[in-house]
Amino acid sequence: MIADESMLDVYIYETQQLLESLENTLFAGENDKRLNAEQIDEVFRVMHTIKGASAMMEFENMAKLAHSLEDMFAIIRDNNGSGLSEWPDIFDVVFSAVSYFNGELAKLLEKAPMDGDPAPLMERLKLLVARLQGETAAAATTQQAAPEAAVPAAVAPAAAKPAETMAPAPVYGKGEEAYYKIKLFFDENSQMEHIRAFGVIQNIKKISLRYAHVPQNLDTEAAADEIRRNGFLIFLQTGHNPDEIKAILDETLFLKSCSVLSIEGDDEEIPVEIRQSKEQAAAAASGRQTEQQAAENSFESVAKQNFISVNVNKLDSLLNIVGEIVTAQSMVMSNADFGSLAHDSFDSAAQQLHSLINELQDIVMSIRMIPVSTLFQKMRRLVRDMSKKFGKNIELEIIGEETEVDKNVIDYLSDPLLHIIRNSVDHGIEDPETRKKRGKPASGKITLEARMTGSDVIVTVADDGGGLSREKILKKASEKGLLTKSESEMTDKEIYNLIFLPGFSTKDEVTEYSGRGVGMDVVRKNIGYIGGSVTVDSEPGKGTIHTIRIPLTLTIVDGMKFNVGSMNFIVPTVSVRSAVKPNVEDIFTDPEGHEMIMLQGNVYSLIRLSEFFNVDDAVTELGEGMIMHIASEEKEFCIFFDHLDGEYQVVVKKLPNYLKRCSSSLAGIGGCAILGDGSINLIIDVNGL
Repeated sequence: MIADESMLDVYIYETQQLLESLENTLFAGENDKRLNAEQIDEVFRVMHTIKGASAMMEFENMAKLAHSLEDMFAIIRDNNGSGLSEWPDIFDVVFSAVSYFNGELAKLLEKAPMDGDPAPLMERLKLLVARLQGETAAAATTQQAAPEAAVPAAVAPAAAKPAETMAPAPVYGKGEEAYYKIKLFFDENSQMEHIRAFGVIQNIKKISLRYAHVPQNLDTEAAADEIRRNGFLIFLQTGHNPDEIKAILDETLFLKSCSVLSIEGDDEEIPVEIRQSKEQAAAAASGRQTEQQAAENSFESVAKQNFISVNVNKLDSLLNIVGEIVTAQSMVMSNADFGSLAHDSFDSAAQQLHSLINELQDIVMSIRMIPVSTLFQKMRRLVRDMSKKFGKNIELEIIGEETEVDKNVIDYLSDPLLHIIRNSVDHGIEDPETRKKRGKPASGKITLEARMTGSDVIVTVADDGGGLSREKILKKASEKGLLTKSESEMTDKEIYNLIFLPGFSTKDEVTEYSGRGVGMDVVRKNIGYIGGSVTVDSEPGKGTIHTIRIPLTLTIVDGMKFNVGSMNFIVPTVSVRSAVKPNVEDIFTDPEGHEMIMLQGNVYSLIRLSEFFNVDDAVTELGEGMIMHIASEEKEFCIFFDHLDGEYQVVVKKLPNYLKRCSSSLAGIGGCAILGDGSINLIIDVNGL
């Protein structure tokens, strides 16, 4: 079967979700040095699902590896997961398998061949399974108390089967054999219905080998169309009750509804290959419950899922359209000219339109918002693997993982976090012996935290390692010619932030994780690309804190519009404390020649935007302009400008590439916006300013 693009998208998405769930289960179990029964079942379920989906998509290597892992966890489950001495190796090999699966999925996304070789992993699994079977056999020998004759005869054939052909099933209460008619419908946008139906049949095999389904052939796209139209029909003979059947069906992803009805074994609707004859049905009826009792056991239930998967490109297009609607609304409002005529009805309709557009905007934005947990949890794996590599004991504490940000923000945040945490593990946290000598616990700690402040999200990465060396950074910066002023004029924080300059590295040894002189400059570049900022602070011997400030969303913001000469600017409303006409007597110059202003009993730096941005036709007399009090990430300050136009909702656009190439410096500018009157406005980057 050849997979089309939509089927591939669904396969990749669902497999990624399963692998993420698997990693979380492994992390939870590794903390306890073992997996409990529920976690073992979860790993088994994930491997079983990946195996089935990969087999249907003809990804043979993925299916083989998943099958090997499924076999191993069948043995673990049979042993109830207790008494095993192999748990460290089990965790290592499963984590390695997750890496293999993710690597193959990444190739799929890039439309590259899935050429990863699972043979080394499968060899490790084979050796591990042999050890597990040996340990289980030894335990069984020491605990054997009953004679061999006491073993039920039904056990013998199962025990004789090769391990790889056995598909362990949950233990259900077995009752009288009965026939059931099952009908399933999947969510409208779930796609790959024939593959989902195949997965259902694999689960049905856990409780019976006598079944039939319509459509019969699930290996075609035509089957998917039929299931979409008419549902997936299963006829089943089993000794398990409807509740147990329903429990099996509930494992199905994207299930919209299902019904389980008891029917007679000779019903003509049942496919002939499993249907009872009239004589067989009569004989069976004599030993069964009455029809009324059977009816009480049958039921019809509906299981609904209130979500669908949506391609993020569609959300991007929808968001762009909403942005254009906001701009178009602004144009209509700006160009409405009724002269002296009354326009109450227009004002009312315009207000209603404004409310609806705001509501639409909020809904679209909320759809795009995802919790940072999807990113933070991936960092657990990085810390785990690097800790083992460098022989360090490091705990990763995650705080505020429920904080939600725009999907695109998550994408740009991934690499910066990766680099920062690598540096914390490699450069920051000391080895256990060094930590003990310094009076610290042998285990190091990295805290990854996200919190929301206004329209920004602040992400901090703090470690309790050795901190940054001021002298070493200065020496390296001096050698590379990176210093722009004398060392005596630089604060500690300025010196620490030199690590973000391109090519800067204090690591002498090159490792697979760091030491190549790249990384931290990529952090600043990626964060700056989405209008964010990153700073670092450190206390020698006690640790380092990286602070990343990023916008909650990249698209629509509320801002205060003002002008400096003929240029229009917008500053995000959330950063504005006040805007007033200045009292000239409150403005003075400090001993170093910098203008300052006394405002509400406090002293702030004063920036003349006409000088900062080299605007020639701006107001220069302080009494003729205005002052805006602004709060940035680092400090509060004031700006001097010509005239305040009011508050606007604007669609943020990135600065054109040609402008970046032609300008020597764009410090203080975070983007641009086009208002309803057609004017172009530069958006102030408060932190950069």
